[in-house]
Amino acid sequence: MALVTIRPAKQEDLTVIEGLATNFECVQWGGLPHLDSQLLAEQWRRPELTPSFVQVAETASGLRGYSDVYQISPNLARFRGIATNLEVAASLIDTTDHKAVGQGIPLQTSLSSREEGRTLFPRFIDHPLYSLFSRRGYGRISITRVMRLSSYSDTRQLTIPSSYQVVDFDESLLPSLMAMYYAAWPTDYYHGEDRSEIAAIFRQSHVDDLRLAISDVGDVVGYVLTSRTTELGVIDEVAVHPTERRKGLGRVLTDLAIRSLGDRTITLVVMDENPARYLYEDLGFVVWEERLDLRFTGG
Repeated sequence: MALVTIRPAKQEDLTVIEGLATNFECVQWGGLPHLDSQLLAEQWRRPELTPSFVQVAETASGLRGYSDVYQISPNLARFRGIATNLEVAASLIDTTDHKAVGQGIPLQTSLSSREEGRTLFPRFIDHPLYSLFSRRGYGRISITRVMRLSSYSDTRQLTIPSSYQVVDFDESLLPSLMAMYYAAWPTDYYHGEDRSEIAAIFRQSHVDDLRLAISDVGDVVGYVLTSRTTELGVIDEVAVHPTERRKGLGRVLTDLAIRSLGDRTITLVVMDENPARYLYEDLGFVVWEERLDLRFTGG
């Protein structure tokens, strides 16, 4: 068993870390694929990075692993890493867990069982890192599926039911939109987020990226929020008020988003227990990646 040493990461480590991130033989957690040294250097300057958690693992033969922690909110810190083998991964995880307990930082990470359309492991239980994290006190939170639009054959734009209409965002609709947001999503979805931050996301969205469904009395009963680059489009959120579901609003809003995003590669994220997954599959989305989210409980 090789002696593994953990030390703070340095600027000169970037190229080696990039090599690890592109090596499919390495084990990864928390989402590190496609990380290059330039992007990593930029992320090291982000204010939510916890500097004392940016670390590398070394053996006598050189650098063999990397991990960092991002404080997303007071109740969530994202732990991610990469290692050449499970022994190196265990050293990085143990060191991070010890620091997190000492500083009272809640850790969350994730494992992928499907990535870029190819199945890596048939079940999460077969993932070698799953057992490693479980033995160190991490418990399952949820399974998240990233879905990608494979085909879309609807040539006829869907129409919204006659008692509703789709409108652009307007500041006067913000109170109703915020009330609908909190009614539509479970508490753990927005837990830890400041109300003003959520409002800012709506305010700052481009006119093409936020469409609202309103009732005949002017209340917001649903919305779709997207984001885009030149080549990629993401359907970030589709939400319908609980009292207005099963009326076709979710399908209409998703259809609007798909058409708005055009020829881009379109993806969305859906939680395991969310029945909307079947709507998305019916519209032509397929599962592209499955992610198991884990939280450190200190056990």
